Amino acid sequence: MIKSLALASCRSPFLDDSKVYCPMGNLYLKSFVNKALPEVRVGLTDDDYEDISVFEPYDAVGISIMTPQRSEAALLARRLKQTYPDKVIIAGGPHCHYYQAEAEKEPYDYIVPLDGEEALVKILKGGAPRIVKDIMGKGAILNAPRPDRSSPEAIRLIKRYHYMLNGKPATTMMTARGCPEQCAFCEDAMTAVKWSSIENIAGELDDIKSMGYQGIYLFDDLFAIAMPKIKPICDEIKKRDLAFRCNGQVRYFTKWGDAFAKLLSDSGCAEIAFGFESGSQAILDNVRKRTLVEQNYQAVLYAQQHGIKVKGFMMLGLPGENRGTIAETERFIATSGMEDFQLAVFYPYKGTQIRDAIDAGKASMDLTFQGEGLGAYGQKGGST
Repeated sequence: MIKSLALASCRSPFLDDSKVYCPMGNLYLKSFVNKALPEVRVGLTDDDYEDISVFEPYDAVGISIMTPQRSEAALLARRLKQTYPDKVIIAGGPHCHYYQAEAEKEPYDYIVPLDGEEALVKILKGGAPRIVKDIMGKGAILNAPRPDRSSPEAIRLIKRYHYMLNGKPATTMMTARGCPEQCAFCEDAMTAVKWSSIENIAGELDDIKSMGYQGIYLFDDLFAIAMPKIKPICDEIKKRDLAFRCNGQVRYFTKWGDAFAKLLSDSGCAEIAFGFESGSQAILDNVRKRTLVEQNYQAVLYAQQHGIKVKGFMMLGLPGENRGTIAETERFIATSGMEDFQLAVFYPYKGTQIRDAIDAGKASMDLTFQGEGLGAYGQKGGST
């Protein structure tokens, strides 16, 4: 039985500021372990780890890894094993799912490629295999304890992150995991949507309010997905007078017309972000986006009619890209009316339909993939 665990969040050295969005995953893990194994002491860390003595008091270290952080995570694991050879090192996060073979070459004692909550409890109890695969069902997610926002460790971690929404101090939360869309460039495509209970969501909003925050970024892949589903959540947000930002998908957003934008605005939505991806219909069709360029324009119009700012996520280098399609994207950015956008260069991550086709020799792309790199869509100073 492991008696103490430090949950480590790796930095993202390629970002302009890695202290914007709080690492929600480890807050979920901490609260789950606290409930299942109250005798285990759980700490939270997110330093740059120049001094690894912060881990000395713990029997085990769990490292959450996104693929662009894999080098940072592997370096930390090697240093820990060299300094504390008996310390148990656990790796989890998206990187371990899609790059499991790569992770197995590093000095991780345990690798968790899927949901981490139940897998972590098995590891802490002892006797688990090196690869621990567990999937949290819809019922388990529905009733899972909400992320820790009350312990001294959690408060210290959360307060290190500084996100402002319309000039108000804000933080992040999630109401659901998963995305039903089919986008060929995304690792989360066609994953089951698993919602938290409305009771948990209300309690989490109270936690956030009690910490002094005035806004939230709903970090769900797609929050604005269906009016009947999100209306109870919007009602809870409105009761607490919290501003919020969320993510949407234009096919769902425009389906409900002006009424969807009005619901969000009346509930405190200050900004919505859409994955427009491209201004070219040919590119959207190539990547199974299932949206129309006309819908992208319409979504901006609906939002802005109700005072909601729009941010667009755009990509270059998707299958079929050429000078003509890039010009169409440039035209959309210039004429859509959205207030903000992020432009990234596509990277073929493992786990995406595009990468699967490349690896199988079946991709019909006019780009050549020459091997794994940093794997970050956006990097410091707007470089990619």
